[in-house]
Amino acid sequence: MTQRNPNKKIELQGVRFVQEVVQENHSIFRDFSGDDQGNDCYVEFVQNGFATNYGVFLQIKSGKTYKDSLGYKVKADQPHLKYWSQGLNLTILVVFDPEIKKAFWVDVTTYLNNNPHVLLHSSHTIRVDKFQEFSIETFSAFLLYCIKFREILSSYEKYGRALEWFANLQNPDICYEGLKALYSNHREKPSTWFYIISTFSKIDQEGIRRNILGLISNYFNPDIFWHVGNIEYFQSEELCAQLSFLLTKCFSKRDIELALYYMEDGITKGSFSYLVFLIINAIDDVHEILKDIAFESNIDNSKRNFCFWLYIQIAKFHSIKETIKTTNEYLNKFPCGEDDEAILGVKESIEQGELWPLG
Repeated sequence: MTQRNPNKKIELQGVRFVQEVVQENHSIFRDFSGDDQGNDCYVEFVQNGFATNYGVFLQIKSGKTYKDSLGYKVKADQPHLKYWSQGLNLTILVVFDPEIKKAFWVDVTTYLNNNPHVLLHSSHTIRVDKFQEFSIETFSAFLLYCIKFREILSSYEKYGRALEWFANLQNPDICYEGLKALYSNHREKPSTWFYIISTFSKIDQEGIRRNILGLISNYFNPDIFWHVGNIEYFQSEELCAQLSFLLTKCFSKRDIELALYYMEDGITKGSFSYLVFLIINAIDDVHEILKDIAFESNIDNSKRNFCFWLYIQIAKFHSIKETIKTTNEYLNKFPCGEDDEAILGVKESIEQGELWPLG
């Protein structure tokens, strides 16, 4: 029997608390707590009912280890302190106290700028003001605090640094910080998405690739990214078209193969695999790429069948006749397909004129 980390439950309590605060204020919460790149969520600010096209990444600490007789604290070593001080984004830490069900926050970036001497220490404990509460009632003040940094972080000088950091592929922490800065502060620039999409298959760090897919998926699945109270203000048709164009032009066969990894456990609406499906479905000729992959001779049969099943799901909306013809060719060439009920089921539904979309 596997043993569950007892701290995980407490950590998730903190994430869920922050999510409730954000959504109760009609802003947008993007959960990254399942990833391994350091941040737990991204908060997109909505002000007076309008999306600001700006937000911040949060690191959430939960549990009694962050509490003492004076209040709350976060201890960090010298490499982390230096990394935060040179970062391209606001570093916001939120400490959740599960005993009283309250959270408190600290702007680490400004703290380090005002106290540069702590960078000389091997470690340093950052105090979290117990009067700086992160709650439904205080969220508007938190929003205003973060937004005042927007102009500084969005400058062209910062844009250049973000690109340089994102290009530092040999250092995952720096690369990820660059990705965060590009998305938080420069995502209105088409060149930002060109760099992000073009770099996807060049990145070895699986966690960063997953984050890239998560960020792109925001523009193809608004029900996941936007709150029901502000969806009407989501003005992204032009950007969605631009992203689809860039994905079609820049996502190669290698990129598709990497994306398939995130869908191998099945595609169900609301899951991360479904978000990845929405991305590749935005690529004009992805069904042709999937067909090429499925007909290769050097892949595992289960992966082959999944890839071809995905091909059928997309190709049927391009040409029913061609899809049925290709399916028959596949079943003749690869007997493993005859044992796959999913493939046979989709084939039968197409032949009966039932074209149900995934999800």
